[in-house]
Amino acid sequence: MQNFVTLIGHALGFVSVGLFFYSYQRTQKRKIMVIQTVATALSCIQYLFIGAFSGFALNVVCIIRNFAFYRRDKNQSTDLTSPIIFALCMGAVSFFSWEGIHSLLISLGLVVNTICMGIFDAKNFRKTILISSSLILIYNIFASSYSGILSESISLVSVIIGIIRYRQPTKTNKTVAA
Repeated sequence: MQNFVTLIGHALGFVSVGLFFYSYQRTQKRKIMVIQTVATALSCIQYLFIGAFSGFALNVVCIIRNFAFYRRDKNQSTDLTSPIIFALCMGAVSFFSWEGIHSLLISLGLVVNTICMGIFDAKNFRKTILISSSLILIYNIFASSYSGILSESISLVSVIIGIIRYRQPTKTNKTVAA
């Protein structure tokens, strides 16, 4: 039965991979956040099913954070206390769900992600994903989350594509295009 639950967990994780990839191709931060919330919920269940409890607990906080940030952004607020409060919550959750030193990786990655999600626009937020996804990728290696490894690898590639796709044209490119 445990193998079946683990298999279901990995399958849910692979579905979240596609959603994360799709989210980075959106232009609006709010759309990115909605799609990522669904993907995070699937990742959360995946972590629970494979026994990666730090990943599970921290992703529960991420889901709540995403709802709060979506609402905040919808109201066009730039409140900086919410990212700080959620970062502190993640620190506390990380303490209580400690699985070993690798728990620090996912915690740090999600704290960076939280602060940057609360402060930056979509363009700069994509750049910070390079840091947070790299840390979460290493956690997934320790947790044997195969879909998580794939998800963060694809996220890194997808973010790079998004950064290139939505970059501002340089002066040289504008002259050539004219």
